[in-house]
Amino acid sequence: MSDVSTLQPIALERRDKALIATINAKMLDEKELRMLGSICDEAAADTSIAHVIVNLERVQIVPSLALGLFVRIAQQCGEHSRAFTLVGLNPRVFTTFSVTKLDRILSIADNVDAALRG
Repeated sequence: MSDVSTLQPIALERRDKALIATINAKMLDEKELRMLGSICDEAAADTSIAHVIVNLERVQIVPSLALGLFVRIAQQCGEHSRAFTLVGLNPRVFTTFSVTKLDRILSIADNVDAALRG
C-alpha cells in the first residue's frame, strides 16, 4: 500500500523506501524547481529513503535551470548513498537530456515501476 499526498503542482508518493515526486506541470518553472529542490533536500536527510524518483511524464519542456537541479539532486543523493532516477520522459524531453549528454550521467527509466525494479 502506498501513501500519497499532493502538493500542488508536485504529488509525492512513498513506496517502501522510495520517494516518488510526480511533476504536474507542462513546464518546470521557478516555483516547481524550488519545491522539488526542497523535497529532495528533505529526502537526503531522511534515512528511511533509499531511492528518489522524479516522474516527468506530464512535463513537456525542461529549462536549463531544471537540468542543473537534476544534476545537483543526483550528486546529493549519491553523497547520501541514495539512488536517483528520472522517469517518464517524452521524446522531446529525452532529446534535451541526450543533446546535453545528461542521459549518460543521470539514471533514466521508462516509468516508476521500471525504476523501482532497477
